[in-house]
Amino acid sequence: MQQADPQSSTVPATGHFRRLAVCLLGLLPVGTSLWSQQMFGEVSFEQFIYHLRFGRQGLLKTDTDSIESFFLTGVLLPVAAALLLTLLLWMADRWLSGGKASQVLRRNGHWLIMLTGVVLFLAHFSFDDYLESLIGPDVFSVHYVKPDSVQLTPNGRPRNLVIIYVESLEGTYQDSSRFGRDLLEPLTRMQQRYTSFANYPQSKGAHWTIAGIVSTQCGVPLKVALLPSPDDPRVRLRQFLPGALCLGDVLRQHGYENVFMNGPDLQFADMGLFLRNHGFDRVYGAQEWIDAGEPATRMRAWGLRDDRLLARARTELDGLMAAGKPFNLTILTVDTHGPKGLMSDECRRRGARDFPDIVTCTAGQIAEFINYIETRGWLDRIAVLVQGDHIAMENPIHDTLEGSANRAIFNLIATRPAELPLGNEITHFDVYPTLLELAGLHPEGGRMALGWCLLQRCNTPAPPADRIAQFKEGLLNRSPTYETLWLPRTAP
Repeated sequence: MQQADPQSSTVPATGHFRRLAVCLLGLLPVGTSLWSQQMFGEVSFEQFIYHLRFGRQGLLKTDTDSIESFFLTGVLLPVAAALLLTLLLWMADRWLSGGKASQVLRRNGHWLIMLTGVVLFLAHFSFDDYLESLIGPDVFSVHYVKPDSVQLTPNGRPRNLVIIYVESLEGTYQDSSRFGRDLLEPLTRMQQRYTSFANYPQSKGAHWTIAGIVSTQCGVPLKVALLPSPDDPRVRLRQFLPGALCLGDVLRQHGYENVFMNGPDLQFADMGLFLRNHGFDRVYGAQEWIDAGEPATRMRAWGLRDDRLLARARTELDGLMAAGKPFNLTILTVDTHGPKGLMSDECRRRGARDFPDIVTCTAGQIAEFINYIETRGWLDRIAVLVQGDHIAMENPIHDTLEGSANRAIFNLIATRPAELPLGNEITHFDVYPTLLELAGLHPEGGRMALGWCLLQRCNTPAPPADRIAQFKEGLLNRSPTYETLWLPRTAP
């Protein structure tokens, strides 16, 4: 019978506590990775760092269910695992023989556990891609056209804009071969009457909600520095892309009123900061709805549901039309948010029982909102854009979605007469100059920031055939030009 290592019993209690602490330091990141996978699926390092640094104070108000699940998966599970591994290391001290391998395990096992945990964490968030972006070629500067340098020519009377970002809405939901029915059928019928682009790939730096909105409104991706110095403008100014000229800024300069309405708290991801910094006169989130009389008890998870949000938006639209001033009404829905979706009273009344039903219910409510505009004869004065903010993340039918080879963001432009698209492909960044054209402000040359106006009446030269491939390969690479967008804007 093998004898225990005589040194095994000499490990003091403080040594075991040190082992526990080191194991926990390695396992907490693993717990965070597991929670992130459960809630959101694949998350980039840029996205993780953004939410770690910006708008954290809004999370507790936005989704308390996610906080509870994080406590279970991201904290309690790592603590339990660390206790178990520390116990196993203590048992190794007592029972393993004095061979070289066992000595290494006893002396360094906790450090190996910590190192493994950190490596798994960085691998989950694709840290290697982030490192590559620091040394890759500056793709952004090659394609960027400074909006201040673009002449905007009024083209007829100003036209109002209604922009509806639908959480995680992608065209794959229309594939009846996958789901047994077209989950977006009411909106699919509208695509046949109006304008849409068959290929709307998700761009890097535009793959979560605030990033998708920034990219379509400013024509640039959203990315952040990992470890900014005290002189970094993002720390010093507490402004959101102050050097960027975005849609709200341009429209305000031309006399538009900009209004934003969504369900969650505006502090989350610094959504309110971005909007107020870029031309929006009025913004509405969970706290504003509580102040307006919505029950606070119903704001626990992601704020106001879509049925109430769209009812409020319809009232707002009536008031804006009555005022007669040009406007941009931007709406962001939430019910199709992962990981389970959110059931509104209206969807429950319509018989919705599961996540696919929520998707269909949301599509129906958006179609009804457009029909409301259409039946009042306003589509000659209002251009309506409906699009997903990004493709779907983790949800109950995510595996089915991932089986599609060509996942694309759902999009629809409703106008009278219908617009003619330039080609069948669009990116997040192209939405910016395209919206300006729809508003009656023609960008000379059809370019703004990274975007190309993709309506035939823009007379825009065809974009380079490989630009989307270039964006995919290196758009988030370090760019001095991009970094100037975090400095105050100067005159052209």
